[in-house]
Amino acid sequence: MRPFFSYYGAKYTTAAYLGKPRRDLVIEPFAGSASYSTRWNARRVKLYDVSPDICELWDFLINCPTTDIANIPDSFDDFTDIEKLARGQQLLCRFWVAKGRAQPTLTLSPWYFKFRESGSCHVWGPQVKARIIRQKELIMDWTIDQMSWEDIPICDAHWHVDPPYNNKPGSKYPFSKVNFEALGKWCQELPGAVDVCENLGADWLEFEHLCDIVSSRGRRSGAVSKEAVWRKPGWSTDPNEIQKIATADAAAERNTGHG
Repeated sequence: MRPFFSYYGAKYTTAAYLGKPRRDLVIEPFAGSASYSTRWNARRVKLYDVSPDICELWDFLINCPTTDIANIPDSFDDFTDIEKLARGQQLLCRFWVAKGRAQPTLTLSPWYFKFRESGSCHVWGPQVKARIIRQKELIMDWTIDQMSWEDIPICDAHWHVDPPYNNKPGSKYPFSKVNFEALGKWCQELPGAVDVCENLGADWLEFEHLCDIVSSRGRRSGAVSKEAVWRKPGWSTDPNEIQKIATADAAAERNTGHG
């Protein structure tokens, strides 16, 4: 699957380096756009987030009929066009008409107008609609609950833990205050497979370098995000599989944009 919406700090590219889920059930305590579960086509997924907007959007995507997606206009000339939509439709479009935001935008961005007629999936348009409709049946068994990480029921699963990073970029999220010492202890006690994401340099767990990622903004500025991971023993990824995925991702982005 490709991303269902654009989101700040999403891990769609990084997910290839983390490797496929090591349990049948995937749990994402900081759901955001759920790029890990999306990237690996996970069928049994429990999403949690404290953001009301994120929870409401995922509830819409999981449970709405496909006609609710199909009936959204293909393009917008003014933000008031989006405000006329139903709440779930609004949230979806507000993440697609601006790139990589931590919360739904209140404006149509220059990025949107630049790519609106591109025929790609860089911004909201008929190609994005078709993709979401095509993928919706793959998330029919997903669930979303508005809940903080410390309240999540514990079970054996593949835990993809991707909190707001403990640095300046992490502060851009509307719910960025995290007790990292407590979160680190919680992660170490989780049953099953556990991957915890951070930027290189974080020290609330013994993180190690995973990969260097260039974001869409980085392609203009040259900025690189040095991604790091802490994982429980038993983690491994076939390097040939990673290269195959990275090559396919690059080709797909050239052709359509992954959002």
